[in-house]
Amino acid sequence: MMSTLATTLLAWSAVYAYLCGYYLLLYLRRSADREYLSFGLLCGGIAIYVGADAFVVDARTVQEAIVARRISEVGIIGAIAFFVEFQSELRRRRSPLNAIAYLWAGLGLLAESTGVFFTGEVTQPSWGWADRAGPIPAVTNIGKAYLLGLVVVSGLAVLPLFRRDRAQRDPLRSTRWTWTIAATGMVCLAAGVHDYLLRAGYLRAYPLVDHAFMLLVLVVSLALLDRFVGASMDLQERTAELHRSYEELRETQRRLVQKEQLAAVGELSAVIAHEIRNPLAIIKNSVSGLRRPTLRDEDRHTLLGILDEETSRLNRLMHDLLAYARPVVPRARELVVAEVLRRSVERATGGVSQAERVDVRWELGAPETIHGDPELLRHAFVNVVENALHAMPEGGTLTLRTRALVRDGVEAVAVEVADTGEGMDTIVREKARDPFFTTRPAGTGLGLAIVERVVRNHGGEVAIESRHGKGTVVRIVLPREPTSTFVPAPPPRSGRLSSIRERIE
Repeated sequence: MMSTLATTLLAWSAVYAYLCGYYLLLYLRRSADREYLSFGLLCGGIAIYVGADAFVVDARTVQEAIVARRISEVGIIGAIAFFVEFQSELRRRRSPLNAIAYLWAGLGLLAESTGVFFTGEVTQPSWGWADRAGPIPAVTNIGKAYLLGLVVVSGLAVLPLFRRDRAQRDPLRSTRWTWTIAATGMVCLAAGVHDYLLRAGYLRAYPLVDHAFMLLVLVVSLALLDRFVGASMDLQERTAELHRSYEELRETQRRLVQKEQLAAVGELSAVIAHEIRNPLAIIKNSVSGLRRPTLRDEDRHTLLGILDEETSRLNRLMHDLLAYARPVVPRARELVVAEVLRRSVERATGGVSQAERVDVRWELGAPETIHGDPELLRHAFVNVVENALHAMPEGGTLTLRTRALVRDGVEAVAVEVADTGEGMDTIVREKARDPFFTTRPAGTGLGLAIVERVVRNHGGEVAIESRHGKGTVVRIVLPREPTSTFVPAPPPRSGRLSSIRERIE
């Protein structure tokens, strides 16, 4: 049956072992704070030290007492070394004392392995309040000197904490707490001196280190609680500040969007007014001419043709405007790209007069299928083919290619529409996707803008390669599978109107 003192020491050992596990787990959660690791290992060393002393108390032979005492010394040596590491982590400053502590610990472990600290003799039992005490091995002079050096190293480890460092925001590293830990460390040092005299055989008393270190654990735990409370309050403060900033940003964004919407509407209205004014003026002049009583039949026929042409132009402008402003929501189904492309070419060549002078070449790969909206894609392909035909007023070659490819790990199909027309210079190529930008007298400038909206809402992308005098290649890349994210209205990439539209939509 274990003695009362041994049971008490084992209970303290279990407490320190629990604290060791707690701080090590805390370090695993917050690996940036290395003081948790050093303090957890310190508690582990104290657990070994106190637990081994419990077996010293109830040892039946000198050999058992020597083995238990050696394990106890290993624990206290490790605890001192980790305490030095702990104070350096608190101050965020390493010193030569760290190397001295680890060197002293290494010498102690080496001495323990050679057994030079204890003899086989039995000294007077030093446990003053023990109801039972086994044989206590005598400590050699080397052991006494080493224990004294261990006390000195402990004192040197405490002193740096008293230096006046600048107070930090972290409560655990603030001047107040480091000084409190330093004062508690001095109490532990005094207890260590007491236990040194006890182990050396100069005293007959009860060991105090286990109690003194519990005071240190309590102080560090309170500092840790202060840190958590401070972090919680700081988090609440930052959350409130972030919420205020978010509200201000949302209000600013609302005002900015409102202003930009008004600016965009104004600019768009000016562009539309400009596009409509010319046909209306022509229509008005033609109507005035038709009212003349002396108008010849030939002139009447000419004026009626002008009216028909200008009304068709206005109708086309309204159609393109509605197509551009209408939300593009693809109704995807499986379709063959080559079939959609052929029907688009048939529709485009049927409405362009110079199509008869253009040689259409097909370079189609294997029949590739995609998931997309056939009407939207046909509209986009028609616009691209019409632009290519208009770029070759004197005739040329229109080449249409399809091929499979992988884009960013996703299977896709590339459709290329290449012409041998006059091409575009750098300025025209950069503005080609802007709304209402066109180089054709009868064009609306919305064709490529609509194409890009349709393609991007299918999860694809549009690329234009062109050089002046070398022709143009428009490459449309579409994913084979339907996209999971709907991207509304990606307007043009350049120009003030396009940038405003991108932010509004």
